[in-house]
Amino acid sequence: MTPVHDIHRFDWSDAPDQVRARCKLSLLDLIGIAAAGTQTRLSKIIRLHAQTEFAGPIPMLFDNRTASASGTALAAGMTIDSLDGHDGFNPAKGHIGCPMFPAVLALGYAEQISGREFMTALLLGYEFGARAAMAQHGTCCDYHTSGSWGAVAAAAVGSRIAKLTHDETRHALGIAEYHGPRSQMMRCIDHPTMLKDGSGWGAMAGVSAVRLAQAGFTGAPAITVENAPEYWADFGTRWYMTEQYYKP
Repeated sequence: MTPVHDIHRFDWSDAPDQVRARCKLSLLDLIGIAAAGTQTRLSKIIRLHAQTEFAGPIPMLFDNRTASASGTALAAGMTIDSLDGHDGFNPAKGHIGCPMFPAVLALGYAEQISGREFMTALLLGYEFGARAAMAQHGTCCDYHTSGSWGAVAAAAVGSRIAKLTHDETRHALGIAEYHGPRSQMMRCIDHPTMLKDGSGWGAMAGVSAVRLAQAGFTGAPAITVENAPEYWADFGTRWYMTEQYYKP
């Protein structure tokens, strides 16, 4: 079984109770930080940008305006990132939920999925994102932002939600990995600006990758998924969801 197969076969009932409970806690954490983040200047700028440059019918989070799925994901990811109070994963040196949750939200609305499928996709995203992050950090010499590998996690959950075929999913992951923001984290630490952790751009890249693959655009393989098997062997048996941390 490959990671691509896991994307489409994973089920909410596969996870133990404590794992599912932790996923619900992370969802609450992300929503709370997003609500507070809307008050930042960064969020106000990016939501206006999403509305004007990415027109579409998907409601933006905590906003009465709409944008495309890609634009909505961009706005949500950067709004959460603006406050930097969301959950994180130490081995990833970053945050899985911030670039991935907006993809579930935007494409989940577009595809009108159920609440159970929403939570399944979210939990899948945490498990997939943890491994994509560790694979990238383990095979790349630079310290990139969460948006880099987060784009791959966003494409994974989006591929499931949009019911992409096996081959389309491979291409979506590859497109997201290639187009995801390989932004250097230390640059934003040394020179703090609104660029933050690249999560909004990662969310947008992941959602765009899903729609491109669905239309026949090619991009496979994703190196971190297909050429790093040691990071994926324990999928479904070790639960990285329980290893997320929360800021006080």
